[in-house]
Amino acid sequence: MLLQSSLLMWYYTFSFSVLPHVFGSSIETYLMVYASFNLVIAVTVMLSGFFIHRFNKLRAIYACSIALSITTPLLFISNVVLRSIIIFVEGVFFSMIQLLSFTYFWNLTVSEERGRIAGLAGFFYLPLFQIPGLMAQSFDFSGALMVSIILGLAPLTAKLLKPQKNASLTPKKDEKSYNPEKRTILLYSVPWILFSLINVTLSRNISLNISQSISSSLYVFLLLSQGIGASIGALGGGIIADFFGRRLSLSLGLTLFGISSTLVGFIQNYELLCFVYVVNGLNWGILWVLYGSVVWGDLANEESYTKRYSLGLTIYYLTTSVGFFLTQQISQIPLITSAIASAVLIFLSNMPLILAPELLSSDFRERIKLRFHMSAVRKIGRKSQNHG
Repeated sequence: MLLQSSLLMWYYTFSFSVLPHVFGSSIETYLMVYASFNLVIAVTVMLSGFFIHRFNKLRAIYACSIALSITTPLLFISNVVLRSIIIFVEGVFFSMIQLLSFTYFWNLTVSEERGRIAGLAGFFYLPLFQIPGLMAQSFDFSGALMVSIILGLAPLTAKLLKPQKNASLTPKKDEKSYNPEKRTILLYSVPWILFSLINVTLSRNISLNISQSISSSLYVFLLLSQGIGASIGALGGGIIADFFGRRLSLSLGLTLFGISSTLVGFIQNYELLCFVYVVNGLNWGILWVLYGSVVWGDLANEESYTKRYSLGLTIYYLTTSVGFFLTQQISQIPLITSAIASAVLIFLSNMPLILAPELLSSDFRERIKLRFHMSAVRKIGRKSQNHG
């Protein structure tokens, strides 16, 4: 929870508070640099998946965290070219920390508990990660940079929990035998690709339209409402994924995303926007937990888990880069067209999940069903005794 929350806080603050100060009022330059920044993250994550498993994960996380914060003050340099290089170097360190944190999570969990553990962590950090970034937007360059430096060092606080000692005591089942078909990986990848692409194109266009038509204070309130929805979605989605299967939880998240996209294109009542943003947060929480921590871990074994997690992160950051490169073109699409198109594409993204096999083991699901059945039988028995 500490690792993921600090990383999301750093990324949001650095991207939307520090980078705009670095390049002044030039929106076009900012968009190009931000898109390039995400492209560097995507490429680094993809390449790191082939060798990062050889590192001691916690030590590498601490080292990259320190390097991230040491390089941040160098952005005071006035030379634009050097600033751009420093930004890309920070993207390299950030991407390695994030991939290491997900693979460390895989090492400490088994398939049957990943959803609940990731969901519980997301319940606490998803409603909070935007707050430092929103606060930093009101600061000057020095203030925003200081917040970014502090957040860059935040992963070191995990050391206070002595994770190295706890890791040696955590039981973990051997998952070497599982080797999914390439078809299965593709079927689970397609919905994530579509969601990630729609999120930074059509949905982002909708969000920009809304932000321009309402006050900044109301927009901040909507973002906070979205964070609360994400918190609930993360917890509920993780529980559903562990008790009823990954496909059901993913389909629920995608369906909620389609519903919120449809509603936001037609709702003109600003009071109802809060409800729409909460629903949108629910799907974000579900999909972030499932596609961030669970699905790629279920599709992996000890030889491939770093590559699986790097695949998921590469898809997200690569599509983010593409979306920001196409900002000017996407902004020309009407609001209603964006809403309808995103809803249709998201509902279609459910189709691969129908064809995909369930990742949660059938034995575990049968035990869960039996547990629910026995619980119902005991309740009926107690009622019968009370009536007797």
